[in-house]
Amino acid sequence: MAKIVVNATHKGGEGKTTNSIILAEYIALVLGLKTLIIDMDPQANFSGRYIKMEYDPSYKGGKIPALHPDYEPLIDKDWDGRSSIANIFYGEEVIPYPTSIPNLDLLPAHSIKLQEAEAVTKNDVVEKVHLQLKRFLELEDVQNTYDMVIIDTPPSKGPLTIAAIKAASHIVIPAQMEQFSIEGIYGMLQLWKQETYCRAANNPITLVGILPNQVRDIKLHKQFLSGLRKGKGLGDYVMPHVIKKRAIYTEILVEDANPKSIFELPVNHVARNEYETACRYIMEKVNHGEKKGVRN
Repeated sequence: MAKIVVNATHKGGEGKTTNSIILAEYIALVLGLKTLIIDMDPQANFSGRYIKMEYDPSYKGGKIPALHPDYEPLIDKDWDGRSSIANIFYGEEVIPYPTSIPNLDLLPAHSIKLQEAEAVTKNDVVEKVHLQLKRFLELEDVQNTYDMVIIDTPPSKGPLTIAAIKAASHIVIPAQMEQFSIEGIYGMLQLWKQETYCRAANNPITLVGILPNQVRDIKLHKQFLSGLRKGKGLGDYVMPHVIKKRAIYTEILVEDANPKSIFELPVNHVARNEYETACRYIMEKVNHGEKKGVRN
């Protein structure tokens, strides 16, 4: 079975999308595994890293994917040439986009369609939203094509994030060393625990860990990091590696960046080494790590 890793946070600005991008590129470029990346966030920043996203005036500025490179308008009479992960909520076919990164395919976001899916009524949310991504990723074609799936989620605990967690085999929680960020960790842990209680013993969802992110060499961040690692109920889940606040993580993710991936930097580059170490730790947990149960 393909491993499905979800990066999820309770609030924005935690580095969730950056972590999704770099982890996916590590798996595809360094490990050479066939990887599918999925953008469940209506903001579509993850998608924009790999394909051109367009603004559709009819949707009041919502982002939609560009035409698929395989689209042939004279042949594909029943297809408008665009595909997104949101299609699964409408009973429509999804066709992944190739990216410039070897071994890496993308199912992009569609802003308005994802927002509409998230706005479904409470009575219908389980059947129409919560379980659709899981069902899609269990399809034989998906399982036979991909070794890994990386999912980027909205900065919330809403239906789209829940759908991603229900589909996941593993979860990573990136967090800044700030008061509100650390408080937000508890909300994501609660979602993980709730999902764990619903799972069969042979289908666990593993918390890989909490990744301290955008850490600066200041007293406040050091205090929060130390407190987090010593904290009751959280300390055991904090990863031993930290991602520091570095401008290159922003620069390398912009369109037309050169190099296009952090893993194209020299092997001794401090930023590459820092993130590669964290990615290696995550993948060791995904492939061989002991599955952590829920503590009372």
